[in-house]
Amino acid sequence: MEYIAKINHEEDGFTVEFPDIPGCNTCGDSLEEALTMAKDALDLILEVKLEDKDPLPQSTLTEDQKNGFYAIQVNGRLALAYTIFEARRGKPAASICKKMGIAPQQYKLEDPSTGVTFATLEKFAKAIGKKLEIKFV
Repeated sequence: MEYIAKINHEEDGFTVEFPDIPGCNTCGDSLEEALTMAKDALDLILEVKLEDKDPLPQSTLTEDQKNGFYAIQVNGRLALAYTIFEARRGKPAASICKKMGIAPQQYKLEDPSTGVTFATLEKFAKAIGKKLEIKFV
């Protein structure tokens, strides 16, 4: 999962904004620092959006470094947690837990700080009536 950051070279450094995520802005003294700060800002705002149960913003742009558009990767655990959150949208967690054979207190699939096993992902997919597909891109 990635989002495009628009990085502008200014007189005193670099500014960063994510056109697809209003309010996600940062800066850096160098391009390298701006890219690092962009990843931190992106992960932070998506974590907050996930905690607030906001829908995942759609990424609409493509990378074009010549014109200042850089692809920024979302933290893997956060991307997985948001993917699970979006897949479960509209389905009560209690019914998912029942189908998975776990207590509601054990349901932590949407917590990016929790490690999720492949077996648990398979159970989750079955519980929501989907198949699990893993891709390396």
